[in-house]
Amino acid sequence: MRKFRFITSFLLFFSSFLVINQGYCQEKIPEVQFKNAPVLFEINGKQYQQVIATYESDQVGEIVIKSQNDELVKAELKEGNNTFLIDLPAVKKNKNRNFQVKINQTAQKDYSFVITPPKEWNIFLVQHSHTDIGYTRPQSEILAEQMRYIDYALDYCDQTDNLPDDSKFRWTCESAWVTKEFLKSRSKDQIKRFKQRIAEGRIEVTGMFANMAEIADENVMYDFFQPLRDIKESDFPVQTVMQNDVNGVAWCIPDYLKNTGVKYLAMGINETRSIRPFDKPTCFWWESPSGERLLAFRPDHYMTGNFFGFETKAVKPERVLGYLADLEAKNYPFNKIAIQFSGYFTDNAPPSTAACEIVKEWNQKYIYPKLRLAVASEFFEYVEENHATSLPVYRNAWLDWWTDGYGSTSRETAEVRRTQNMKQTDEGMFAMVSMLGGELNPDLQAEINHISENAIFFDEHTCGADESISHPFSENSTRQWLQKGAYAWEALKQVTLLNEEALARLQSFMKKADFPVIYVVNSLGWERSGLVEVFIDKEQLPINREFSIIDLTTQKKTSAQLIRDRREGAYWALEVENIPALGYKTYRIELSDNEIADKTKDNAPLETLENQFYKIRVDKSSGAIISLYDKELDKELVDSENDWKLGQLVRETLPARNKMIPSHSAVSNVKIEKGSEGDVWESIRILSDLDGFTKGEENDPKGLDVEIRLYKNVKKVEFQYQAAKEIVTSPEALYVSFPFALPDSRIVFETIGGVLSQGQQLPGSSSDWNTAQNFVAVRGNDCQVIVVSDEIPLWQFSDFNMGKFERYPKPGKPWLYSWVMNNYWFTNFRAFQEGGFHWSYQLTSSKDTTNTFATKFSWGERNSFATRTFPAGKNEFDQTKFESLKITGSPNAMLVNSRPAFNGSNAVLLHFRELEGNQADVALDSNIDGRIIKRMVEVNILGDEIGEELQKIHLNPYEVKFIELEF
Repeated sequence: MRKFRFITSFLLFFSSFLVINQGYCQEKIPEVQFKNAPVLFEINGKQYQQVIATYESDQVGEIVIKSQNDELVKAELKEGNNTFLIDLPAVKKNKNRNFQVKINQTAQKDYSFVITPPKEWNIFLVQHSHTDIGYTRPQSEILAEQMRYIDYALDYCDQTDNLPDDSKFRWTCESAWVTKEFLKSRSKDQIKRFKQRIAEGRIEVTGMFANMAEIADENVMYDFFQPLRDIKESDFPVQTVMQNDVNGVAWCIPDYLKNTGVKYLAMGINETRSIRPFDKPTCFWWESPSGERLLAFRPDHYMTGNFFGFETKAVKPERVLGYLADLEAKNYPFNKIAIQFSGYFTDNAPPSTAACEIVKEWNQKYIYPKLRLAVASEFFEYVEENHATSLPVYRNAWLDWWTDGYGSTSRETAEVRRTQNMKQTDEGMFAMVSMLGGELNPDLQAEINHISENAIFFDEHTCGADESISHPFSENSTRQWLQKGAYAWEALKQVTLLNEEALARLQSFMKKADFPVIYVVNSLGWERSGLVEVFIDKEQLPINREFSIIDLTTQKKTSAQLIRDRREGAYWALEVENIPALGYKTYRIELSDNEIADKTKDNAPLETLENQFYKIRVDKSSGAIISLYDKELDKELVDSENDWKLGQLVRETLPARNKMIPSHSAVSNVKIEKGSEGDVWESIRILSDLDGFTKGEENDPKGLDVEIRLYKNVKKVEFQYQAAKEIVTSPEALYVSFPFALPDSRIVFETIGGVLSQGQQLPGSSSDWNTAQNFVAVRGNDCQVIVVSDEIPLWQFSDFNMGKFERYPKPGKPWLYSWVMNNYWFTNFRAFQEGGFHWSYQLTSSKDTTNTFATKFSWGERNSFATRTFPAGKNEFDQTKFESLKITGSPNAMLVNSRPAFNGSNAVLLHFRELEGNQADVALDSNIDGRIIKRMVEVNILGDEIGEELQKIHLNPYEVKFIELEF
């Protein structure tokens, strides 16, 4: 049997809780501290209250406390903290009381203390099982057990039916995924029992699929809430969502839950390696950028009740009372509080009835505080009914401190990000098929759900075993990581097949010609230009012959460049223009009998790249960019005051995992070579070595390979990185620096469902590092620089920020540090990475400083065009350009996603978001012969209709809407 490992994060919180939450000083104190305990009880018809006396002793000994000649305490002292409860007659108003204290052989000391009437507290105890998909045991075991816990909860409801109401067993299902699977796998009788207990308020189901890290995108977050559909179709009410352990949550959530009946958010934060918003448990209105809101509660740790012993047979009253006294000292505004706990002191804990008897006995003994076993929504209902108008309002992103751990899984994180974007492309093509009246696979929705579920399980916050750092090569650590990583690879495999299926379904509406033709499909909601990577068989395009790719709409030649060659074909980069939204354009392959001539510039300096947009100079010693001059803006974009240059690789190390004192080092053995040269870009390659990566010989580096591409026809610079990582388990990290020089600028980035500036976030949420959905920008008054990475979501702003933990981060210099990888955690995440890994960045600069420009540039870079190449065949070719849905109106209204509505018709679901904080209007018209839009209506994320039929779509500032179109 595997030896049980006590969860490190609990130990950390518990030790800090004893020191902080009970009001003890962290420094050793020479005096006794007295504090009113908010408790009232009766003995022989007389009411009493208590005072808490605490003493931090540096040795064993004896303490005696007297008052009015009565000996109140005589006890042995232990080394460390000592706590005593002193019974005193209850008072109706403040009253002075003198205490005399003698410790060991020291002289007696007098204390004067004001006794106050006890506050009439009520505690809602919310039992749940924290859903860690892994960590305590392998994922394959946890998934099944979480469903079994609901069976136990039903039995425990039966067992405690005869107890007083406050002490009856109650259970909150933390994860909607567990509830959904329970409903699929249980008998009708068991589901009937479940429904009855929910109706009675003994069990509550909540609406979040799982506890999420911040690497999901807003499209996957739509899928994240789809279990709500299954739950609500079973007539189970859902009004609460819970995110436990994790200390941030996606900003789009209030928008997504609009009109679903869900109105409460409980965030049981674990403060490990983070700080929490607010200095005490706080209820507030949490708003999305649009102003949609949830009633949010930031309680203390999701197992606070376990620190008091509620899962045992011996609760510790002094800890409960000390906790409440601390809340009073911090001016907590209510006389009711919700405290979460688990049936056992571990994650993935089964339910327990231990607290039932404790609550019964407690309420028999104490007049106040009263305890009640409750479901999560009970406390929210109290707050909403009594304090809704007085709550503070925060329209800030709630950024997650723990997503940095996904820097320890860089390869799989990159693949999940690519999967998310490919899925978005696929769904857009299926929407086109639906609008065209085409046939969809009846299993399509299940296929998409399978991909989403695997992506979500990877994005879920549990990344590995509790011993993943202390024993990185143990069987448990290895098994858990392989199962976790498998989610990413399964999602990638299936989304690739889905891509082929989408193109195949759309293919029936594409006609062949008597010449080879390439169809380029744009599944996004605006006409766009960009780069597309196309694989073409050598039957259609041999790589040794001159050729032309002709835009059949304009009859102009399209720039093309070889990327890489295979035996049967090659990958080509094509620069395509003005591909219609939710449509396609066609291109013709024309071959010549001439062989391709070498276009390499023999005399071009290796360290310089230049075109009509930029001039780039590379430093020979570091291999990084020392100058990026924008000719259009007439600005030098690289800040020479920074010690690190643009695109420079920086290794960071820590002396220990608990000492965030970073040291930084650069590459060595730098070698610069000519890169590729073609019609699309020219480039240079920089090879180098770096500690922690494969080492080469002198002038023959092996560890790192950087290609800097300067595009010839569009304003863009691209950085392609390849690394050969060696296994290192000591703390290390890798960054790429982007120190920009832009006067009067600020750092702006896109989080899940919104754009915010550096520091404009919920105070106490992640500030040392941030997670970008698609772009990070440095934005000035008259221009902005935008950086996009398809693979890397993590960034540090203005400086290397390890260990700062700033509650109120202040904007700094416009220096960006892409955080490629790290292994800094002490549990859960990976201790090392290994092997080959590649990643990239795309950079542009513009006079256009809008969110619209930055968002659409970055979405265009990350969401690839889909392509289909047909060989010559029977000529049925009839149109060079096709647009399925004509979207007109305000450019600041962005179509986030389109997909089939899966409601039994050819309806499609469109997801819009307003980008600039302005009003926006959008008109939609079918551009398909013989097919009109029969009906347009707003729906919620569950497909329920909201309001009357629409003639056009109106968006308020930053508003999100889901629109269903019926053809």
